[in-house]
Amino acid sequence: MTLGLLFLLIVVFLVTAVGAKRQARVIIAERLQDLSKEVSEWRDNYKRLRENTDSGSLAKTRMLARIIRYEPGILKNEAHLKELAAALNVDSICVSDGEGVLIASSEPGFLGFRMDSTEQSAAFMPAITDKTFELVQEPQERGIDHVIVQYAGVARLDAPGIVQIAYEADNVFNFSDIELMRGIMQGLPIGGSGRFIVLEDGKDPVVFASGDPSENGLRLSELGFRRDPVLPDSAFIRGKPFFCQFVTIPDEPRRVLAVMPKSEVFAARNRALLFLFGIYVVFFLLFFFLLDLLIRRTVTDGFYEVNRALDKIIAGDLTQTVNVRSNPEFLALSDGINTVVGGLKKNLTDSRRRVKRENELAKSIQRTLIPAQGRLFSAFRQIDFAAASALASHKGSDIFEPFVTDAGRPGFVMVEAIGDSVSACLSMMKFRAIFQPCAVAAASPLDMLERGMELFRDEKVFRKQFLSIFVGFFDPENARLDYVNAGFYPPFLRRAGGAFEQLRASTGDVFTTAHPVEFRQESITFGPDDVFFACSNGVFSYSDREGRLFTKNMLLASLNASKTDSAQALLDGVASCIRGFSGELPPEDDVLMAAVRMKS
Repeated sequence: MTLGLLFLLIVVFLVTAVGAKRQARVIIAERLQDLSKEVSEWRDNYKRLRENTDSGSLAKTRMLARIIRYEPGILKNEAHLKELAAALNVDSICVSDGEGVLIASSEPGFLGFRMDSTEQSAAFMPAITDKTFELVQEPQERGIDHVIVQYAGVARLDAPGIVQIAYEADNVFNFSDIELMRGIMQGLPIGGSGRFIVLEDGKDPVVFASGDPSENGLRLSELGFRRDPVLPDSAFIRGKPFFCQFVTIPDEPRRVLAVMPKSEVFAARNRALLFLFGIYVVFFLLFFFLLDLLIRRTVTDGFYEVNRALDKIIAGDLTQTVNVRSNPEFLALSDGINTVVGGLKKNLTDSRRRVKRENELAKSIQRTLIPAQGRLFSAFRQIDFAAASALASHKGSDIFEPFVTDAGRPGFVMVEAIGDSVSACLSMMKFRAIFQPCAVAAASPLDMLERGMELFRDEKVFRKQFLSIFVGFFDPENARLDYVNAGFYPPFLRRAGGAFEQLRASTGDVFTTAHPVEFRQESITFGPDDVFFACSNGVFSYSDREGRLFTKNMLLASLNASKTDSAQALLDGVASCIRGFSGELPPEDDVLMAAVRMKS
């Protein structure tokens, strides 16, 4: 019965969903035609009106140039210029000399302004030498006071110079694309509550115009927009699901997204499913009532007593026993349950003891593989190097090993864990024993890894296993660190006076003998106050009480907020920030950290 209902619901769901999507596309297509028509008509009207207003502006400016030609004395009379501006129905008049300096204006504060001093006014400078020059600018900020105006200008007829008239913002015909789109989008909803959204280009596009005015000017990320990874025609906006489709408006270069709430698109489907489910629930309740009535008449009090005892056992009370002996069946059931619980208690006790011993052994081994807190290489005064670590709540097997080569170069190696068992810890101790002579005899990090590769090819315990390794060799004399990053988390570097940045090109292939691997050696030359920081992936296994993980951005923030007067101070600052984030919760993976400063 349930399978039949489930099959019916699936069929109804699929059929109605396909029909709802088809209907949504039809609605979007119809509204798109209306939108395209309105945009086209408005732009045609706007173009014609702009042509007429621009032609009128130039006519007024030419007339003003002729008046000045025949009555040059008007330039010295501010009152006459204001009267002339009112007669021409413009907001202001400006006239310059042959150097582009304003010598007359209906606005006294503009006198002496150099036209070539701002990009907006410099556009009229060719009028000084070209008597045929004419220009009507688009509405924009005036260079002298940043007020939105529209200027028209021609060459003076009486002498070299420029004649201009201006319309201020209230009188400028400036119904822009953004106002057009926002007005049209708001007036053309899709269905009941759907809308068009016009987007600017970009990785995180800005909403140019939307049917919802509250979305205008916001980035898609600010709207919480994300595509459904399973359904390509679905997306989430502000946490709500939408049916979405990219459409095209003629002569509109921007992308246009049509969205409709899924609650509206699939309303009919949801009603049909709810109706079928309601019928099933009514039928099921009736069937359950009859079945319950039948069971109540056939079962005994012993059944409930067994259930109550089992509930306590399932809840963890293994001291509970079942003692129902009302008939042979319940007697056998009680004895069987008591026997199983007794065996379970014994197995749990033995398992807890074994796990506890194994954990203690693994922790004791692990403590020999990680560094002690504090500065290392104290014999090398030029190197300020410190390391820190934190053990995970379960067993781990990471390694940190400082060393000095036969050639006298100090170095260190960090290795990410292999598994989390005692055998893994023992394997890493063997790894450490094999790698130590390679490190001491090596001339560089690359040489060390290649020597180790040769040795480990014959070791069965490491065959076909993968390790993340970070090896660094110091050159104190030249204040340089040579290193190879084989699968470790990319390190961070802060140059003097700057902030910490991640060295993204520093992650190479992991160390393995399963197939040929080529390692790449890199170098960092330290300047005064330069600081280097490296860590394992365990840093990002910290979480807070709500389960949110520590992130790379948090780590960068803690690095930049920490003191860098010593390597140990940097590590202490990072550890303090992590504790502030996670409280007392331990990491899920072992943590290794190292910091380096080179002293002069």
